[in-house]
Order: sequence, then structure tokens, then C-alpha cells
Amino acid sequence: MSNAKKKGSRNHWGIQFLISVLGTAIGVGLTFAVSNRMENRKKEEAQRLTAMMVIHDIDETIDQLKKMKQEMESGYDETQYVMEHLDQLDSVPDITVYNTVEYLLLRDHDFRFDMSKEKIFHSSPDTWQNLGSMKFIDNVQSFYFDRQLFQESMNKSDIWREPIPLNEYEKLQVQDDDNQTVEQYLKQYNILIREFLKEKLDDKQVQQYISYSAWRMTELVRIIAEWTNKNNENKFLMSITDEELEDYVNNIYQNGIALKEKSLIGTWSLSSSDEYNSEYEFSKDHVYSMRNIGSSSVNLPFYHGKIKYEFKENGTWKLEGDSLTQCVDLESIDVKIDVSDIALTP
Repeated sequence: MSNAKKKGSRNHWGIQFLISVLGTAIGVGLTFAVSNRMENRKKEEAQRLTAMMVIHDIDETIDQLKKMKQEMESGYDETQYVMEHLDQLDSVPDITVYNTVEYLLLRDHDFRFDMSKEKIFHSSPDTWQNLGSMKFIDNVQSFYFDRQLFQESMNKSDIWREPIPLNEYEKLQVQDDDNQTVEQYLKQYNILIREFLKEKLDDKQVQQYISYSAWRMTELVRIIAEWTNKNNENKFLMSITDEELEDYVNNIYQNGIALKEKSLIGTWSLSSSDEYNSEYEFSKDHVYSMRNIGSSSVNLPFYHGKIKYEFKENGTWKLEGDSLTQCVDLESIDVKIDVSDIALTP
């Protein structure tokens, strides 16, 4: 009887030990399962963010080419109009003459796409592993390679490079005296720029550039269509909807912070550059004052320098939810403009 009791006792403790071990194992297993699930979720989020970043980068590049195409079409149309009216060039509107020169004028810097997103994409092999779809990765690699080739063509090929060097245009200056008015200067400048343009339109290199206009338009249409189709496929491969991409874009361009009234009271200074500074002061009695000081550089064919300005206003404010509402006292507005630094281009 005593041995039977001992045997039963051993069985009892053995069962309890087994249950304890199984419980620990199950607990560890659940911990690892939850941990793996959280890790997988983080990878999925990183995957989608990376994919949306690249897709948005491609969309922005396509929009840039569409804008380029529109500007080239407009410049070509105005150039054609000028060429058809060379014998009556004096009657051609000034803005048409200026735009034609701009269409043919070589940039003073190399053409460059924003490469920041591409650098992030290529910065880590882990990024590629997280993306999951080899077809998507191949599409992105192919796009960035094609974009680099297009950028090099814009900077090196005579088909894309404008034919009139900037330094030749800058030499187009008017020798004026101290008594010359702006109106007199403009009249003289408009005569010279027409002579300059007429001479350049007779140049074979300029004529060749104009003759390639249709080819450039066709090439832009082809590239835009090719990259658009590729990016639509990217969205399908990564299961990214237009709404999801729109939310991503809204988030990356979202500005501002949520404030309570106590946090808002005080002085706030906003400055985007050395030439701009804006200062707000919010008081407890819901009155505010604003002072904006800045300057703007002007560098035009007929005058140059800096325009300085100071803008002041007062009013009342209130917070409605997360929105700041300001009511301006129109009588308090005070604007001062200083053009003393503006001078005629020598």
C-alpha cells in the first residue's frame, strides 16, 4: 500500500512536470509566433513604403517629362511663327520674340533629375529583399537605367541641347547713358534682340535643332507612354491602389503641428532663407500681429538688383479643432517697398 502510494505520487509529480514543460514550450512557441508575426508585419510595411516611394518617384519623373513636352511644343509653335514672319519681325509681339530666344537658349547648368529616391532604393540590399517581387525590382532597375541615359542625352546630344550659348545672349547689352529711361532702354533692347534672333535663325546649327523638334516630341511621347505602362504594372505587382498612393503623397507633403491655445501663445519666427523672415506674435486675448521682411533678387535683360519689402498686419485669432483661424484688421495693414537697389543693366 505504501509502495502504491509512492508510485502514484511519482506519477502525479511526473504529470505536473510534463504539463509545466508543455506549458513553457507552448508559451515560448506563442511568443515566437507573435514575434514573427510582428516582424513580418514590419517587413510588409517597409515593403509597401519602399514600393510607394519608388512608384511616386517614377510618377513625378513622368510629370516632369509631360511639362517639358508642353514647354517644348509651345516654344516650337512660337519659333515657327517667328520664322514665318521674319520679314515683318518688328510687328511680332515682344513676348513671342523673348520666348523664341528662350526656346533656343542653352541652359546655364546641366539637366538633372532628383536622384534622392534612387539612392535610397540602391542603398541597401535589404530593401530589395523586402520588396518580394523580382519583376518589380527589375522594372525599377530598368527605369532608373533608362532615366540616366535620357539625362545624359539631354546634356550631351546636339538633338536635345539648345544651340545658342548663354554667353552669346549675355553679350546682348545696351550701351546706355545716365539719362536713359527704362522705356528708352526697352525700345533699344527690343531692336537688338530682334537683330540677334534673326541672325541666329540663319545659323545651320540652330536650323538643325529646330528641324529635330518633331523627333523630340515623338521621343518624349514614347518615353512617357513606356514609363507610364511600366509604373501601372508596378502598382499591380505590389497591389498598391491609387487611393493608397494618394494617402502616401499627402502624408509626405503634410506640414504643421497640432497645438493647443496655451502652446500657441508667444512669438513664432518662420524663415525659409536669408532673404525672407516672418514673425507672428499670438497673445492671450486672442490678438495677433505679423511682420514679414524680405527681399527678392531681380535679374532681367533691362534691369537688375533687389526689391526689399516689409509687410505688417494685426488681427484676431482662434483655434477651431486643429485649424487656426485668423481675422485680419484691414486698416492695420502696412506695406513698404524699397527699390533703391534696382538699376538698369549696364
